[in-house]
Amino acid sequence: MNYTTYLFDFDYTLADSSRGIVTCFRNVLTRHGYTEVTDDVIKHTIGKTLEESFSILTGVTDAGQLAGFKAEYRKEADTHMTVNTVLFLETKSVLTALKDGGVQLGIISTKYRFRIKELLDQHFPEGFIDIIVGGEDVKEAKPSPEGLLFAIKQLRTTKAETLYIGDSTIDAEAAQAAGIDFAGVTHGVTTAKELSKYPHLKIMGSLEELLEDKEKQPAPCEVGKPIYQESDTTLSPGKKKRINIGQILVLLFLFCLAVRNPTTGGNGIFLFPFFFLFMLWSILRKRRILPVRVRIFINARFRPYIVRLRALHIRMIRGKTTLPLDNETSVCRNCGTTYTGNYCNRCGQSRNTPRYNVSNALRNIAGSFFNIDNGFGRTLIDLLHRPGYMIHDFIGGKRIPYFRPFQTLFVLAAIYIMTVQLIDPDALNGKNAPLQGEENHSAITDKPALSDNSLQDENTVFIDRLFQKDETAETRINRFVRQSPFLMKIWNLLESWTHNNKAFRIIATLPLFAVATQFAFRRKKYKLNYNTTEHVFIQAYIACQILLLSIIAIPCYGYAQIDDLYDLPLWGIFALYCWDYKQLYHCSWWRSFWRTALMFAYSLLLLLLIAALITSIAFVAMSWFETP
Repeated sequence: MNYTTYLFDFDYTLADSSRGIVTCFRNVLTRHGYTEVTDDVIKHTIGKTLEESFSILTGVTDAGQLAGFKAEYRKEADTHMTVNTVLFLETKSVLTALKDGGVQLGIISTKYRFRIKELLDQHFPEGFIDIIVGGEDVKEAKPSPEGLLFAIKQLRTTKAETLYIGDSTIDAEAAQAAGIDFAGVTHGVTTAKELSKYPHLKIMGSLEELLEDKEKQPAPCEVGKPIYQESDTTLSPGKKKRINIGQILVLLFLFCLAVRNPTTGGNGIFLFPFFFLFMLWSILRKRRILPVRVRIFINARFRPYIVRLRALHIRMIRGKTTLPLDNETSVCRNCGTTYTGNYCNRCGQSRNTPRYNVSNALRNIAGSFFNIDNGFGRTLIDLLHRPGYMIHDFIGGKRIPYFRPFQTLFVLAAIYIMTVQLIDPDALNGKNAPLQGEENHSAITDKPALSDNSLQDENTVFIDRLFQKDETAETRINRFVRQSPFLMKIWNLLESWTHNNKAFRIIATLPLFAVATQFAFRRKKYKLNYNTTEHVFIQAYIACQILLLSIIAIPCYGYAQIDDLYDLPLWGIFALYCWDYKQLYHCSWWRSFWRTALMFAYSLLLLLLIAALITSIAFVAMSWFETP
């Protein structure tokens, strides 16, 4: 049969959300004292409604109590579900190949529609899936055929042209009740033997077997037209999306930069040509402008690398897993208590207390001097390869595995100063340099009192001199501050604090970037709802990442830019922010690029407002001190 519509279940069919589901159930059940429920039992309830699942796991049948469990589960899912849900390795390629063949795609699930869309938006362009039917869209959940029949009606297709793919017996019962063909996939906990008890087209071990069957199917024909075998070039590529005006302008801008400035900074890095080619490839691929044969050729050649990259991406999202609970009984070597688990429940000492060797001794010495535990090294490693996911885990409640952001920032600032002392000690010679003209304080303060008219004329001359075009901003600020001894003392104090003190300057900028990020990502589509305090912690971790890369870059440069906020170039900092925000907010590279640019624009605007406010206050203070 030549199917024109493919409907899929979501959990354990297209994506593995078991980790997020188990985490949410575990938190709710533990909160109410149900601690003996195992993970396998929870996984066997996937596909059922939340009320049915909680009733099976707890034995509770009261509708009010089950509704309370459901509400708590939804709050937990807002934090843990999307970040712990990943597509199976073959899902993206299979759905893309089916879409290129001109079929309609749909998803029928008991999960909420917005959660499904939240994950799919990270991997597919808008409108790629023709219909998504979530648990809130139907009155009766599966195995009721209501969701399947609703999708068939909305897509204007027939039951004979529709194939439903699922992983559980509930999906098989729903397909049987709807009167459509069913294909099972053994991604989940349901075995092939259990699925084979229901009417089915086939039982698959992978979704890729759908493509094998589709290649064997004859091409569709109409009455009165000759029957012939179509080639790959006649396959309908589906509904193409046009390039919007914003993408065209960005491509033209990057192309001009690539032609005029192929290398940046004189170091031979072909930055703008790389950005142009990367953006061009992304648009061609996302907008599906490439011919079918070209896409098939590219997918065939690069598929092994794509699979490895997706596997790496899955590991990046999940991070380092917690050690499994050891159920063996042990005797604590510290207090002698008999306990079960990885840590003593009386004194907290770990089960793993080996004899000292060289590595243990060095780790103990480092911890004695710097109070740095294993979490510090893990935090640095995660900042280098999964910064956004790590920050999301920390804000979401996983605090034990990671070093706290401000402690990490101060330690890295100290390491930065030591690195500068070794590589470029001359950069530290300007510490606590007095402000030029400080010796003339008395000459300035001993000026005779001026009349109102003369004071107004002098202020006018001062403003004209302040904005002379042939002077630098630093010279203007110095001359402005020298007008008042009080302001000059404050300025010297701030300079002595900030010079060679990276941590102080970075911390001073954190609220600025935090507020700008909150404004840039305030739209409801991100659904993360970080408050201002959480944004400050987010910016602290990003600052740690940039400072860590600055420490790594100093030996390569051979010198340090100690008076700058960071030693990295501006384009490198911008790229890091794009990368971090993409992982943190689970958005595409394109959306992360624009939101990062918007964040920097907001930061510049806030900086100008703060500078104008400080200048106004300083001008009023200077006038007040000089008034007789």
